[in-house]
Parts: sequence; structure tokens; C-alpha cells
Amino acid sequence: MQAVQQFLSSAIPKWNRLQSPDTFKDFLKRYKEAEELLTTALDGRQMKFSLYHPAILETKNDLAVLYKEQKKYDKAEPLLVEAVEGRRLKLGDTHPQTLESWKNLIELYEAWDKMEKAEEWRVKLKQTEAVKE
Repeated sequence: MQAVQQFLSSAIPKWNRLQSPDTFKDFLKRYKEAEELLTTALDGRQMKFSLYHPAILETKNDLAVLYKEQKKYDKAEPLLVEAVEGRRLKLGDTHPQTLESWKNLIELYEAWDKMEKAEEWRVKLKQTEAVKE
């Protein structure tokens, strides 16, 4: 997710600074470029690595965050669920990358106004954190 955030923050002006249609087009173009890069990376990694390889899971997480930022929630959801479940399986429930995807999934459901789903995943996360302590 950090790679996507760095890419977007360095290349895309903030929404409140958009002053012309050209700037807005540039903004959307950068999202499109990021999406193309991430989908190409995901396709290549899926051909090279196993299903739950950390590189694949990281790319799914990053692409899902990008979709969430564009309000493409239906595209983001399956990627984040796969990232969470894959990271839980490979890295464990309390690994920082697992927790990152888990929190991203909760944020997705909140942004999508699916509060029941957000709460369902939040409860699972709290149970995991309670076991950790």
C-alpha cells in the first residue's frame, strides 16, 4: 500500500487544489497509470509465483486500495478479502502486513457504507488482537 500511496501522492495533486479540467484529467490519468502498473505486476506475479506468495498478496492489497480510492468497491472487495485470507494463512493473524490488509478491508466496507461487514471484520480483528495480548 505504501508504494501506491507514494506513487499517487508524488504525482497527483490534492482534490482541493484541482483548478482546471486539464488538471483533473491528469489526476485521473495517474490513477489509470497506477492501475495498469499494478494489474500488469499482478498478472506477471501470478504466472511466476504460487497463489499465496507475499508479492502477489501485496499487489492485491495495493490494487484494492487504489480501487477503493476510486470508489470501485466491487473491484476492491475480492482483492482485499484474498489479501487478508492469504496473509492470515501465510504470515499469521498478527503479522503487520496481515493487519494492514485487514484494516484496509474494514475501511473499504466503511467507505462503501457496508457497516455490518465492517463490524464483522472488526470483531474478528479484535478477537485476534486479544489473543495476541
